[in-house]
Amino acid sequence: MQKVNIKLIHPQAKLPTRATKGSAGYDLYAVEDIQIPASQCGPDGTVEIGRALISTGLVLELTPGTVGRVGARSGLSVKSNIETGAGWIDSDYRGELKVELKNLSAKPYAVRCGDRIAQLVILTLADVQVEVVDQVEDTSRNSGGFGSTGF
Repeated sequence: MQKVNIKLIHPQAKLPTRATKGSAGYDLYAVEDIQIPASQCGPDGTVEIGRALISTGLVLELTPGTVGRVGARSGLSVKSNIETGAGWIDSDYRGELKVELKNLSAKPYAVRCGDRIAQLVILTLADVQVEVVDQVEDTSRNSGGFGSTGF
């Protein structure tokens, strides 16, 4: 089992927790109260997504060869239309772990200190060598993408 060292840099910071033994992700908690504005349709038809960067009060020390992936909590996404922005934590990053939340609803969303806001999954990276080639091997799928295998 690999170890992740975590420094708590805020008095309200909580260690990430797993809801069950089988949970892939560790829940991350907010250390602040913050209002995420509603998404709005602009006069030109563009959508302005309401978003906020939420502090967790955590600094991670990941093992070399691993990466942290911050993802959505399914309940938050389904019940409140709150999505998590892309989040990758490199093993050599030593700043505070923050989570971008996007409010896809038409009403503001309140995050409270102590709320579970995202999940953290630690992944092992493959050490690969990138090589330029003239051809790549064909597969039954080839260049089919974006729904090519069905919905």
